[in-house]
Amino acid sequence: MKILLLSADPSIRRTVEEYARAGGEELAVATGTTEARSLVSSEDIDILILDCSLRSLELIAFTGETAEHLAETVLLLIGPLDQDQREKLSRRLSAHYAIDTPLRRQVFSEVMERVAMRSTIVRKAGLIGKSAAMEETVQTIMQVGPTPITILITGESGVGKEVIARAIHTVSARADKPFLAVSCAALAEGVLESELFGHEKGSFTGAVSRRIGMFEKVHSGTIFLDEIGEIPPSTQIRLLRVLEEREIMRVGGTESISVDVRIIAATNRDLRELVEKRTFRRDLYYRIKVLEIAVPPLRKRPEDIPLLIDRMTRRYTIESNLPLRRFDEEAKQYLSRATWPGNVRELRNFVESCLALTTRTVIGLANIPEHLLAEIYRQHTLPVLKDKTPEHVERELIYRTLIELKNDLTEIKDLIRNHGARFGYGEPPRSMEVVPIQPGTETTLDEMERQAVIDALRQTQGNRRKAAKLLGIGERTLYRKLKQYDIRKT
Repeated sequence: MKILLLSADPSIRRTVEEYARAGGEELAVATGTTEARSLVSSEDIDILILDCSLRSLELIAFTGETAEHLAETVLLLIGPLDQDQREKLSRRLSAHYAIDTPLRRQVFSEVMERVAMRSTIVRKAGLIGKSAAMEETVQTIMQVGPTPITILITGESGVGKEVIARAIHTVSARADKPFLAVSCAALAEGVLESELFGHEKGSFTGAVSRRIGMFEKVHSGTIFLDEIGEIPPSTQIRLLRVLEEREIMRVGGTESISVDVRIIAATNRDLRELVEKRTFRRDLYYRIKVLEIAVPPLRKRPEDIPLLIDRMTRRYTIESNLPLRRFDEEAKQYLSRATWPGNVRELRNFVESCLALTTRTVIGLANIPEHLLAEIYRQHTLPVLKDKTPEHVERELIYRTLIELKNDLTEIKDLIRNHGARFGYGEPPRSMEVVPIQPGTETTLDEMERQAVIDALRQTQGNRRKAAKLLGIGERTLYRKLKQYDIRKT
């Protein structure tokens, strides 16, 4: 591991240097934030140790300026520090630990063992987050990972169940052994049995030779069975035998083969419901659910989103051999308010799309392509409106629908105007310029839209961000509407 120590205290430096030498770790020492900033920007730091006897404001500024470089770095604070200062220091970092002074070598070594385990989880498995839900998940992994028990991981599609499984493997006694992930839903019944348990020559049409199954291939390692709720009944029986007897039998074979494999299963379905429907064996359910880790969806841990964005951005630029880029704080906070129904997988696709479509070093809200923003906010559910009369709620929903309709009509008009000649169409008919709400009235969609914007600004006391959220549109769209309708401070 690469450790960076920022401290001007000789006694702290001696203790950390002794620890690094004993463990064979790579240690860099900085006595000031300028030197530390240079080291952080040029190297991948696994563990950052901060001496809190340095000026608090200086440390806070340092962690803020280097946050995009430290998305995968574990922080250890040394010295007395109140809770408010500690939260400010760790606000942009994925994890932090604290130890008081004076440093005692034994205590320091014990703390560093946990810090090193956390760093392994972050670096090798890519599991980062600072929300209470994610911290609880990580603490569970650190506690049960070294044990041999079978684990069931549950959660929505895209939350990172395989990442959790890999994190468990990295801190287990099998970390240097194979890890194999199998998607049970992607394989047909006969194929799944052959892939998992292997088959003998001639056991079925096309079996021209003996095949070694995944359980044999991953012997002494870990196998991750994703979407285990999709396993057919016949395969469930075979899997139950593996869990109970630690042995398999190849398809078409007659000999039992002992296997030493840790099983981690995952599902986005309610297995208890499947048990009640008798499509999933009750005895198998209890065998795989020795311990359950429920992974929360991304919308329930928005504070993790900026960290994930930093990590995804850094990984994408490195893998694509591009200069290091980043999203600014406004953009990250804006994206943190989206619901992300596809969870981490959807967020990764969004970030990579943004990086592919822009060449800016710092990506702000204005630089994100509008169609990408429209896509993530189109997936939002309608907000719960409290303390409002039914008439008020109805009017706001009508306003929002009208705004969306107006935007759609504008896009259609532009499409016809720009490309209609290719298909034999001329200018759009005059009737498309103004769409009356009711025949015979003078109220247009533009007027309704303008009034909706004004009402939203009044309800939010001029707060444009809240007004945009109330209207269900992006802030950039709201700014254009303010200019279009010449709406000044309301």
